[in-house]
Amino acid sequence: MTLSDQVLNQAELLTGQLDDAGRERLRLMCTVAAGSLTAQLRDGVSPEDIREAFVTAASLLGFSRWSRGEDIQEFKAGDLTVKKGQAADLERDALALLGPYLKSGFLFTGV
Repeated sequence: MTLSDQVLNQAELLTGQLDDAGRERLRLMCTVAAGSLTAQLRDGVSPEDIREAFVTAASLLGFSRWSRGEDIQEFKAGDLTVKKGQAADLERDALALLGPYLKSGFLFTGV
């Protein structure tokens, strides 16, 4: 299974059932998220080197971007419950997960 497939599959676990348009939109958001995170990785670190953390971070980031356009009030997947307005928290968590592997720079994580 490719890295992109893993990211999409994991993000789909958070969304539940999707129609074709929703799945395509999620795929696009996951592709953008993975590309963005890849560009921020330190020199010498590839997504494959940190596959598990990368897949988790990219799927959270892709899902959070996808959910901004959906009329979701709350969803639950296993022990995880996310309520509307928590997309920024997911993005922060995704970046924090990859923090040790990202290029140096300013990272604002909240007040």
